[in-house]
Amino acid sequence: MQVTPQAYHPHMRVILALALVISCLEPAALGSQSSRDPVRAALARRIHEARQGTGAVVGLLTPEGRSFAAYGRVSVGAQEATADTIFEIGSITKIFTAFLLAEMVERGEVALDDPVRRYLPAAVMVPSRGGREISLADLATHTSGLPRESVDVDVNSDTNPYTGYTARDLYAFLAGYRLQRDPGSQWEYSNVGFGLMGHALALRAGMSYEDLLRWRIFEPLAMTHTTVTLDAEQLSRRATGYNAKLLPLPAWSGGVIAPAGGVHSTAADMLKFGAAVLDSQSALKAVFARMTSVKRPSEEARVQQALGWNLFRLGPNEIVAHSGGTFGFQSRLIVDTTRKRVVVAWINGRGPAVNDLVGLALDRATLASASAAQAPLAF
Repeated sequence: MQVTPQAYHPHMRVILALALVISCLEPAALGSQSSRDPVRAALARRIHEARQGTGAVVGLLTPEGRSFAAYGRVSVGAQEATADTIFEIGSITKIFTAFLLAEMVERGEVALDDPVRRYLPAAVMVPSRGGREISLADLATHTSGLPRESVDVDVNSDTNPYTGYTARDLYAFLAGYRLQRDPGSQWEYSNVGFGLMGHALALRAGMSYEDLLRWRIFEPLAMTHTTVTLDAEQLSRRATGYNAKLLPLPAWSGGVIAPAGGVHSTAADMLKFGAAVLDSQSALKAVFARMTSVKRPSEEARVQQALGWNLFRLGPNEIVAHSGGTFGFQSRLIVDTTRKRVVVAWINGRGPAVNDLVGLALDRATLASASAAQAPLAF
């Protein structure tokens, strides 16, 4: 009988994967520089000790400029992770989708109080309750009354539940769902809500969601490596996502729910976006202001929900932020609008959020650039 990789018992696959990882470890990975630099030490602990992925990057923007700290590789045995490594940003995508809403409001193409039903095919049934329809603002602030997901999601699975999910699937869900509360009355995080909003905005604009992102955000901001669909060159720089057992996962795809978490980007591109948020001379200044003009309560007393962004204070500083996660990546973007600082962090594994990495970087003047000579890599 011919033995294929699929014929191995799952436990054997885990043993083989861990053996490969261990064989690639460099004993000096926790060298003196990492011990002196808390950011790189934290990256080393994540990759070298906890084995929560094979690579991680932190980017920092201050009024003095940009800097990056990277550790590990984009996958086992592959090239080093850098500021230009492409990763899955997960739910940070929602910031871009909310940006599209704010930008289209500024253009006069939609209004925040418009019911989303207005921009869907006439035959589509959208649930309502208490005499209120779901508005675009409700969707952008997680107060639509729609649930977190429209399909069953097993967080311990390696299979993306939205692969192949189409507009027809979304419409069928909407037709059969009964709201448990009035739209606008209560916060509940909703991936399906953001997917619906992005889909409706794309229909209003008469182009795909991906094209809308490219023409309205990515090209104006020169975010040349941020996209939904990766080309061949971008695929060569994409980090592989890993599950908790350090087994590689296929790239995340969201179908019609992509506006909730389907974008790929780089640390360098995300800092470009953060710089535009902070730029008082930006042509997009009114759009960013519009995003924070709507504030609704969230599930946390100290956090307000704006259009896409979470707003809160860190000491005397005003912060807007969002986290992201797919089955193979963890990420976070934070913008300190008081001190004009931006931090982005990602790791290509399943595990704890990367808030600690962001916190370590936020108050620093700069991050040391990583290189093989300065600090040996873990993989």
